[in-house]
Amino acid sequence: MNHDFSDELGELGKLGESEEKNFHKLLKKTKRKTMLRNVIISVICTVLVMLGLLIANRALLSHSLNTAYNDMYHYKLISDPNVNLGNIQSVDGIWNGTAEFQTYKIIEGIPLPWSEKNIQYNVLNHFSLYNGGYSPLSVTDPKMVEQGMNFARSYNMQNGQRELLFYHPAVHYTKMLKEVSELGQIDPEKRVELAISFDRSYTSEEIRAMLPEGIHARWFWVDTYSADYVKYLGNVPYLPISCSNVFGYSAYADQEDKFENNEEKFIEFIHAGLKLKGNYDFEYHQIFDKLRDGKAEPTKEDVQNIGVVVTGSPESLQALQAKSYVRAAVLGAIVEKY
Repeated sequence: MNHDFSDELGELGKLGESEEKNFHKLLKKTKRKTMLRNVIISVICTVLVMLGLLIANRALLSHSLNTAYNDMYHYKLISDPNVNLGNIQSVDGIWNGTAEFQTYKIIEGIPLPWSEKNIQYNVLNHFSLYNGGYSPLSVTDPKMVEQGMNFARSYNMQNGQRELLFYHPAVHYTKMLKEVSELGQIDPEKRVELAISFDRSYTSEEIRAMLPEGIHARWFWVDTYSADYVKYLGNVPYLPISCSNVFGYSAYADQEDKFENNEEKFIEFIHAGLKLKGNYDFEYHQIFDKLRDGKAEPTKEDVQNIGVVVTGSPESLQALQAKSYVRAAVLGAIVEKY
């Protein structure tokens, strides 16, 4: 009897040990499943977070690039005489990107690649031009030195074309470039760009009417200079104003010359630039304050056109030789007709 009871206890002990082993196996299996599930969830979460960050990075960089493009596009509307903004190529990285803007001129319907401008932008919507970006070549012209013009002439870095120069009507210059006389030396089949500096200000309508046949206005130069700056120009009476320091507006809103721009358009461009609060906010405010001259708002009468960039054939442009309103004339880009 006691023997049977001992056997039963032995059997129960063995059964308990077996159940405990099975429990431990089940526990280990459950732990492995839990660990695997956690690893899978962590991987999925990491992938989703990374995808989210990449999407956010791309979206933020795209927004920053658009902001930079708008800033540069609007500034081009009032600067860089007869220069148009062309294609853009961009490369996005992590948190920042770079973009290259192409610019070009159109001389009598013929496009001429002009310069490249590189900008850097980031996810914080900050952008800026690269340091050491485009700058012209400076070359001493022996003929100019002979005439007492002791400054280096500027040429485009990429194509070797002349950069435009301007002379303010209120400054008494000792010497001025008057290159209309040189047009007869240019191949008649070429097409030429010329910067005309006036003897005084004229309205856009007056300028269009007084230009001889075959000469086309491309860009109007506006007087945006303070009295102090004009005084400074008078202290260096042999030095003209470079094209990087002039402001104005395109003669037409389209390349087909169907829609004429005027003084009111220039004011609209300034207002649009002020709203951007971008990299050129200082310039917009300076121009706006100069135009309004203490008033609440400037009017079209406050926009004084003191020069014009024109294009045409060498023959047609020679008609400017006898025009009294031409105080100075500086050759710019010259292209092949065909």
